[in-house]
Amino acid sequence: MGISHSLAKPLPSSVDVLTDEELLVMIDAARKDSSTALGISDEHTVMAGATAWRITPDAVVKLAPAHEAYIMTHVASYSSVRVPHVRPGEAFLLSKFWLVMDYVDGDVLETAWPRMSWWRRLWTVWRLRKSLQELHRIPLPSPDVPGPFDSTGEVLPCSGYYFTELDAGPFESYRAMADWCDHLRYCVLVGMHIHSGKFEPHLYPTFDASQPLVLCHMDLNMRNIIVDRKGEVWLVDWGMAGAFPPWFEYANLVLFSRAAIPERRLPKSWMFFARFVAGDYRWYEEQYLHRLDSAFGGSWYESVVPRGYLDRLGLSIEYQRQP
Repeated sequence: MGISHSLAKPLPSSVDVLTDEELLVMIDAARKDSSTALGISDEHTVMAGATAWRITPDAVVKLAPAHEAYIMTHVASYSSVRVPHVRPGEAFLLSKFWLVMDYVDGDVLETAWPRMSWWRRLWTVWRLRKSLQELHRIPLPSPDVPGPFDSTGEVLPCSGYYFTELDAGPFESYRAMADWCDHLRYCVLVGMHIHSGKFEPHLYPTFDASQPLVLCHMDLNMRNIIVDRKGEVWLVDWGMAGAFPPWFEYANLVLFSRAAIPERRLPKSWMFFARFVAGDYRWYEEQYLHRLDSAFGGSWYESVVPRGYLDRLGLSIEYQRQP
């Protein structure tokens, strides 16, 4: 079992001597100070969109799901993937969980990438590739249960773009998640037939559960990758991490390649390396997930899609996976 540098001998932190009350006061003050906000480049959305704040020179606090600290510690315990060291203790303010961790002195990749030479870019994507390969080999507490996990062993909902705005699950098994995805496929086909009269199930493949679940970060946008002053690569923002098929990692990495606003699209030079970093899963993203895109915007299918619609028309598809 590889032990991360971040857990071998963590350096003392200024927050170690704070009481819970003092920590909560600092969190409350930081939330009201836009200069301490991290990860937001648009100054007009700092206060509305920030989820992390620098509360001391060496510490950051993040609004986080309760499982995030557990997954970060799990990653650090079983690998050398660089993640910020999680400081012990839990902080609750306004009925929300706050994760306290070490500050990583560096630049987010979104900022660093345009300034990098091609040699430095190659080094960075190589380190990131090695980190993901190691991450995907980390043992899972329940190899057949998708989604996030924590110390309780409870099955947790899945969040992120591909699980709608309201999250999805929790899924008791890999099969249950596959069935949910196939139901999305069914809803898309029904919606298309209602609005255009087209019925093309051959263009919408069923969910492929042939690959085992692996631990995925699930939010590898360029703002969640930090290059420190020594050129090392760190992964931050683990709130969506959990057990998923590996092609979900690739799909989330390239998610904003088609952003409607040009300024938000990923650089073509970054996209050039996506397959090298996360594996060549273009088919899954282009021919499967992208074609179901209309279903990921919310839970509209629960009320809009008529039950038994295809049966009444004599149109039959097998959208539920066979035993």
